[in-house]
Amino acid sequence: MGMNEAINSYQRMMFTLEGQKPDVNPVVPIVSDWCSVQAGIEFVDEMVNVEKHVYSQSFCVSQFGYDAVWDIGSRHSESEAMGSILKVTRGAKPYVEEYVLKDYEKDFSRLKLFDPYRNERLCTYLEQTRRLKNRFRGEVPVIGYVQAPFRHAAMMRGPENIMRDMHRQKDNLRDLLELAFNSLVVYAVAVISAGADIVFMSDPTSSGSAISKKQFEDWGLPYLKRLVGLIKRSGVKTILHICGDTSDRLETMAETGVDCLSLDEAVDFAYARKVLGPSFCLMGNINTSLMAVGDPESVTEATLELIQKAGRQGNLIVSGGCGLSANVPAENMRAMIGAARGFRL
Repeated sequence: MGMNEAINSYQRMMFTLEGQKPDVNPVVPIVSDWCSVQAGIEFVDEMVNVEKHVYSQSFCVSQFGYDAVWDIGSRHSESEAMGSILKVTRGAKPYVEEYVLKDYEKDFSRLKLFDPYRNERLCTYLEQTRRLKNRFRGEVPVIGYVQAPFRHAAMMRGPENIMRDMHRQKDNLRDLLELAFNSLVVYAVAVISAGADIVFMSDPTSSGSAISKKQFEDWGLPYLKRLVGLIKRSGVKTILHICGDTSDRLETMAETGVDCLSLDEAVDFAYARKVLGPSFCLMGNINTSLMAVGDPESVTEATLELIQKAGRQGNLIVSGGCGLSANVPAENMRAMIGAARGFRL
């Protein structure tokens, strides 16, 4: 690529994820209901309406000029499809209100693999991805979301129960994780078939504030590694996000085989770059609170500091440390994007 050769967002992201140097570091904020606010749409309406989600994502990427559009982010809907009850209300993000697996002996045999093409909610999400792909094909990449197996299991069993199961019901937990893994293979294939260019997996249950590195290696890593391996056989790129301070497990997270690690603001990117090396792709990790309540000058400073730590030679996707809240001011988003665009590689 010549120094003055213009490239689009799709090319910029693919160059970065493939270890090549683009023109500038791409910017991909993790956004969902933020887009809804910008577009004047209720997020819960996007969960049931294909056109509204496509519009909010299209509106924001055209107005702000960052480098990817997102599917709706699953919202624990794979776990809902397995029987957990999802609470959906206006003005709040959906959450699991009741976990399906209360007792292994009574409930486990009733868990069935779902069909994403017959489940109304998942079918809607897949159609949104398909429409986004048709809208932005070859111009802007579409990111599809798939839960990590350990997270999916927690959303069927309950996070507190999962923590106890690691000590008291190990065999049952392994059976649950195997089922969770198999269901996510089904859903991942559907997400890829719908047109996702990148699969983004998150595993907040494996956060450093939730479980130890050893527990992650025993319970989260094996199934996640298998899932990543299968997804990558499709040719689709992969990004893994684990919330919190994961400084002690960066190399273990890289062992999953993902193309990029999205890291929380709790991780120092200079340290991450040192541990993982200059050619490993990192994503993040501007402070999400700063994005919400800071001013554009401080956001610009934080963005440039991030690039100096980990992106002077590329291999960086500029983003928040986690999902951005709906109340992030538009001027702060523009400041992050503008600072990254001004740093030529």
